[in-house]
Amino acid sequence: MQFQQLWHKQSQKLWIVSLICIGIVCWLAFLMGLGNIGLIDKTEALYVEVARQMVLTGNWISPHWNGDYFYSYPAGGYWFLALSFKIFGISEWAARFPVALSAIASVFVVFYTLRYFGFIGEKPEINSPQLWLTAWIGAGIMALNPYWIAWGRVAVSDMLLSSFVGLSMLSFFLGYAQPEKPKQQTVYYCLSPILAAIAVLIKGPIGVILPVLGIGAFLIYVGKFWEIFWEIKPFRALTLFLLVALPWYIMATIFDGEIFINEFILESNFQRFTEVVFNHPGPWYYYIIWATVLMLPWSIYFPIAVIQLSCWRIQAVRQSARNSHLGIYAFAWFITTFVFFSSADTKLQGYTLPITPAVVIILALFWGEKLRENKNHKNKNNWLFIISSIVNILILIILAIASGISGKLVGEDPTAPTLAENLVKSGIPIMAAISWGTGAVFGIYLLFKQRLRKWLWSANFIAFLSFITLTFPPLIPLLDRERQLEFREISKQISQVIKPEEEVFLLGFTRYSTVYYSNQNINFIYDTSELKEFLKTQTMPSDTIIILGESNYLNNSEINNINYDILSEKKAYKLIRIDKKWIMSNEN
Repeated sequence: MQFQQLWHKQSQKLWIVSLICIGIVCWLAFLMGLGNIGLIDKTEALYVEVARQMVLTGNWISPHWNGDYFYSYPAGGYWFLALSFKIFGISEWAARFPVALSAIASVFVVFYTLRYFGFIGEKPEINSPQLWLTAWIGAGIMALNPYWIAWGRVAVSDMLLSSFVGLSMLSFFLGYAQPEKPKQQTVYYCLSPILAAIAVLIKGPIGVILPVLGIGAFLIYVGKFWEIFWEIKPFRALTLFLLVALPWYIMATIFDGEIFINEFILESNFQRFTEVVFNHPGPWYYYIIWATVLMLPWSIYFPIAVIQLSCWRIQAVRQSARNSHLGIYAFAWFITTFVFFSSADTKLQGYTLPITPAVVIILALFWGEKLRENKNHKNKNNWLFIISSIVNILILIILAIASGISGKLVGEDPTAPTLAENLVKSGIPIMAAISWGTGAVFGIYLLFKQRLRKWLWSANFIAFLSFITLTFPPLIPLLDRERQLEFREISKQISQVIKPEEEVFLLGFTRYSTVYYSNQNINFIYDTSELKEFLKTQTMPSDTIIILGESNYLNNSEINNINYDILSEKKAYKLIRIDKKWIMSNEN
């Protein structure tokens, strides 16, 4: 009793400490060294360039890239990056900052939601240790899982979409769970459609389809569909949604008409779902594999966490209070999103990123209930928990071993010939092995102490915090220097050597960052035969062209047999100027 009173008296201090600690973890995971590397090909470089063009041209309605329309996504996501460019200047850090902020916002809102509704069954005391611990665990898993970290540090639409879909879903639940507070409920019910509308501005109709599917399935399951439908005041919700989402769609239709409808509505949305586009197919189980891998080692506990929700007890759920429905709500969110994307023909690893908050909530509830267990209340699935824990520890051990020998695993790469050697010299593999190994050793200790097994989540926390603190800062810049720096520097030189009306060709491979760093439109050409065909069919005012390619490719191609001027050479890459007539005359 005294322990419970202590938590109650220290509630304000716990809030302050919690926010500070979560802020530090988020800074380590998402903000530290955010601008220390160049843009990553292909998607990030493409996405950032579109935002940069918005700032340079002042056209914030029609997305453009490489001198042409680019309606793969709506303009909303680019607006976040472009606004950051306006405030902080154009840079890699400024491009990624809004994305990182959206990832961090999701961590805090997950924490807040679990802090008040992170329980299964009967609600504990408002300041009970269980609610605080569940919220801390949830925030930790949210910030320290590979899926959220990886996408939270690159300037692409996936994280922006996932964050706003997640915030919309959580806002709805915060309104649903508090019918006794009508003013707060109104605020949350108004925020939810606004946040969904922003998601629609970021990536199209999927931004509202996912929340509608998840919320609708949940309300049907708990038998409250029509009750809540009228409670949210649908006309008000629809009005707020349309006021935010519709104006840009109207303006894009007016300004770009057929281009907008064909490229965005038909190709980027309908076609992605019904056909395989951009050569990204996948079997029906594609996301089962990738979602599991990308959220390791946390995903190991997901099956047992779902079992704990007892979703099959529909009558018990329907008779329980609304504020106890967070786990069921998260499962409805997870399953509808998962099934929706699995049924699409085009599949990409980042598509299921919106399920992350739902998965984290389910896992946090599992660990919160685990912490509440005692000798008189043992989990009947304890054997499954032990198996999951052993697998968890094995994964940490495998990561430690793989990190230690990563220099040998890298292999040979002609674009980064010294990567393996410099990686070993840096000592990074040893630091990474120590990080994962420390977590594994601590996990083994907890596993052998029966009364401490419920704290096994902390072994993963230690491993991840150690890794992002000790290994991230030197590893990411090293990879950038070895794999991207030379190409980035030679791309920048294009703007210094190019002549008026001269065109630039990237030959033999594709890197969209060339457009951003050269500040020039680039022709992406597969091989010399395609180059010849292009020159025959296109009229260009200049007699010369600039070619950027890998040195090995150029040296082994027919271009090596004709005269050209070397403008710059950076080990793996060569920038040359060549007369068009030499290419045409060399045609077989």
